[in-house]
Amino acid sequence: MSDAAARDEWEDNVSNKRILVVDDEPDVVTLIERTLKAEGFDVSLAYDGISALEAAESEQPDLILLDIMMPMMSGYEVCEQLKANPQTQNITVLCVSSAHSEDARGRTQQAGAVGLVMKPFTPAELIAQVRRHLPNESASV
Repeated sequence: MSDAAARDEWEDNVSNKRILVVDDEPDVVTLIERTLKAEGFDVSLAYDGISALEAAESEQPDLILLDIMMPMMSGYEVCEQLKANPQTQNITVLCVSSAHSEDARGRTQQAGAVGLVMKPFTPAELIAQVRRHLPNESASV
């Protein structure tokens, strides 16, 4: 398959993919939103854990980018609740954090997330992680 054909197939697959971005820092949300939209993703936003749970249930995104360090309800708690809910348990969760520790990675996995993107990250790093963890992406290559 040529590079152009592969890119066209990727763009066709991406156009249907919905990503919910959850972070309490508006600047981070804006950066992630712009990065994902530039790649053709459909993006929705939540700024706290409660809104994230509601949006996940109503919108059924393909992937959730979830900040760990949030007030009132941590990303770990949000992820655990998503995984305990039959309506959201199959949504892929990719955590985002500035906590650079083995404990953060372990707790992320225990909560049910597929991985952890460390802040600060470049747009290219974020897109690579999103592509890696999107459901059915590896099946279409």
